Amino acid sequence: MSDRHDPEATGHERDPGHPVAPAKLRVPLIEAPMVPRHRLAALLDAHTTSATAAPPVTVVTGPAGAGKTTALAMWARRPESTRVAWVTLDADDNTAAYLRAAVREALVEAIGSGGDGSEPPLPDATAEPDFPALLIAALDHLASPVHLVVDDVHLLHDRNALRDLELLVRHTPGPLRLVLVGRHVPSLRLSRLRLEGRLRVVGERDFAFTREEAEELFAHHRVGLDPAEVDLVLRRTGGWTAGLRLAALALAGSASAPVRPAAFTGALPAVADYLAEEVLAPHGERARRMLAAISVCEQVSADLAAAVAEEPEAGRLLRELHRTHALVSTVDETDGWFRCHPLLRDHLSAELDRVRPRDRHRLHHVAATWHRDHGRPLVAIEHAVHGKRPDLTADLVGHHGVVEVLCGNGSRLHELVTAVARPLSERPLAALVGAVAALDAGDVAAADWLLGHVGEGAATSDRTRALHATARLHRARFHGDLAKPLRALSATRAGRTGDAAVDVLARRERGIAELWSGRLDEAEDDLRHALDEAVRADFHRAELDCLAHLAAVAAARGDSTAVAHQAGLALDVAAARGWEDDASCAVVHAVLAADAHRRLDDVAARARATKAVAVLPDAADRVVELAVSAAHAITAFDGADDPHALVSTLWKQWRGFADPHVAPHLAAEVVPSAQRLALRVGEQHWAAELTDYVESLLGPSAEHALVQAVLLAHRGRAGQARKLVEPVLRGESAAVVPGTLVDAWVLEVTLLLREGNDQQAHDALRTALAAAEPLYALRPFYNAGKPVRDLLARGAGRFGRLDRFATTVMTTVPTTTAAQPEGLTTRERALLVELPSMRTAEEIAVSMFVSVNTVKTHLRGIYRKLGVSQRREAVVVARQRGLI
Repeated sequence: MSDRHDPEATGHERDPGHPVAPAKLRVPLIEAPMVPRHRLAALLDAHTTSATAAPPVTVVTGPAGAGKTTALAMWARRPESTRVAWVTLDADDNTAAYLRAAVREALVEAIGSGGDGSEPPLPDATAEPDFPALLIAALDHLASPVHLVVDDVHLLHDRNALRDLELLVRHTPGPLRLVLVGRHVPSLRLSRLRLEGRLRVVGERDFAFTREEAEELFAHHRVGLDPAEVDLVLRRTGGWTAGLRLAALALAGSASAPVRPAAFTGALPAVADYLAEEVLAPHGERARRMLAAISVCEQVSADLAAAVAEEPEAGRLLRELHRTHALVSTVDETDGWFRCHPLLRDHLSAELDRVRPRDRHRLHHVAATWHRDHGRPLVAIEHAVHGKRPDLTADLVGHHGVVEVLCGNGSRLHELVTAVARPLSERPLAALVGAVAALDAGDVAAADWLLGHVGEGAATSDRTRALHATARLHRARFHGDLAKPLRALSATRAGRTGDAAVDVLARRERGIAELWSGRLDEAEDDLRHALDEAVRADFHRAELDCLAHLAAVAAARGDSTAVAHQAGLALDVAAARGWEDDASCAVVHAVLAADAHRRLDDVAARARATKAVAVLPDAADRVVELAVSAAHAITAFDGADDPHALVSTLWKQWRGFADPHVAPHLAAEVVPSAQRLALRVGEQHWAAELTDYVESLLGPSAEHALVQAVLLAHRGRAGQARKLVEPVLRGESAAVVPGTLVDAWVLEVTLLLREGNDQQAHDALRTALAAAEPLYALRPFYNAGKPVRDLLARGAGRFGRLDRFATTVMTTVPTTTAAQPEGLTTRERALLVELPSMRTAEEIAVSMFVSVNTVKTHLRGIYRKLGVSQRREAVVVARQRGLI
């Protein structure tokens, strides 16, 4: 400690009538800080040290253990700090005489440290009745600034002492910076200073540890935590300095055996002792009893606390606890809700069980009833579950559960229902709602168990019959045939029961099932009706679901503009509610990925597909699962380290999908792309199986003719391919999705160019452009490569109104071809893409319908033209050149 803090060293004597302990006039000597709080020091500097901009008064407040004194002492002891006068108060210092003496002596020490005698003398604290005014006048003539820190100012309540301090606050002399530090500010009128910009506040949030500071603290204690454990401890402590220090000590085992982060609670003895002594001790038994009672609630209002604790003064007590920073904070200033700090709530809960062990269930029941009566059913259900009230729980779930699912609380409701599933299963309505919540959370097994307890005759009203059929239809989306549950739902009054929540749920489920069944008009009608009602009723999760699937309807129709609009609205809803990782967003991202891929925006397509995979839940609607996996494979193919493995995974997934309800438009969009990828990695038999798959799913359709024609063209059978595609081009074979017609016309262009028929190819290209323009479908032309680009260049200016789009298409197609080198025959090209499969020459010969000797002849030609000597080298070179 330097001499400037020793009153005897400065030559100044204390007033013997009002002795002040020297230690209370010194900047506290703090142990070397474990975590330098540079952020706090910079904040204090900004509030106190600017001669022109800093306000004269700074208030530093926070709960016990916030680190206020430590931070101020570290700040004051820095070499660059200006003169600091420090006064530490305690409960016995509550007189005006003592405060005057302490302030004068602290200022004398600070001012006297200059040593040149140039500063004005300060008035005597006892001889002058007008000491505050004289002190202010004297300080106004200081040659350089001085900071006066009054620590633990919350202990001051003497009227005369407060009057003196208020004079100093309201008329702070220019060179003085006054810093008041305490758990709360005593009754000083500060509102005028705040309005005039003469007051700054450093509060509880400023003292809260950041994640980086917490990690540094744990490192100092040699506590190794992974990121998730650091986050857990930060949530438990709220960044409270004392809480983190206690956590570090407990996790390091400084006082006893170390505990794990999950076991660190306010019930640990060291934490409980600190809370009892430093936080709760200043408050009376009445407040502590109320806090113990409301510990069963995560949040309380004054009315709720009064009901649960049977305390008519609950509101006043809560406000006082909040004002005095007793680890009780406000949740919403306007609504008057409060919450206890997590560690304090742990301690109070343990205290409740120790002192009043039989009260917990009763208190939960009171809370459940209150929340039910005040329109907060989900919280009411939670309290009913914890209060062991199965009848009340069943009533609440049955009457309010569907609304909670539609509002986005399905997963939480499912967690609560799981805790009391057996008694709820005996109540048909509650069991049905529980099943709906389980399906919303992706827990199919739980939904099946609950539905298994609801017999067909258990549904006795229009509402329950519609709800039963709706739950069964939703269940079928995970695995099963949609046709039967759709018919069952149609036999009820679903959508017309008069219960808004059940009707929205039923229309949403029916709309999605109709979409996956290929009935786009019916799907759009149901989804739009459900959307309108969801918006009116603030069913935000239902709103998101409807918008997401309306985007899928637009995608099935090839309406890129509508896709962007509906998907944008869906993502806006998700962002507003913090649901960016919601399962419904997987549909949106998959749809946007497919749309971007069609438009050749590969960066956006890959990003959307990656996000779709990231948000796809483990248990998902199977159609959505297929759509996401297809979007990922198709968009990632060109940049994949192992394209063959990527296509293999996709092929196996689709080949193994035995359910009869693959959305027709999804298959029509995905299979042609999947077939193209299979051919590019040399797996003709996969490509052939996909043609059989399309036939089994779509029957005689334009899509089936197209994939057959592509396979024949790949095998060099151009004539047969053209015959297959002719009915599609003439409109005699209906297409499921509009993009199929574009693919068919581009294939026709390619086949005509092979035959050397440029004029017919030009005419076909014009038709292809006309079909592609509304869809902004650039991908088919890109896949066709340089021959189509050359034809576009030769025909520039001869496409009429399509000239601008033709130019756009031409600029997107590479000028170099991904086709084979000069001299590679059609058979050699077909054989080249077979090489990565590593099938034997005999197996390749069978698939290509040629002899083994012919395959070997073509292989020798390929090796010669690629400049290699073996099959593996041919595959490497072909991939390097973009040939496969």
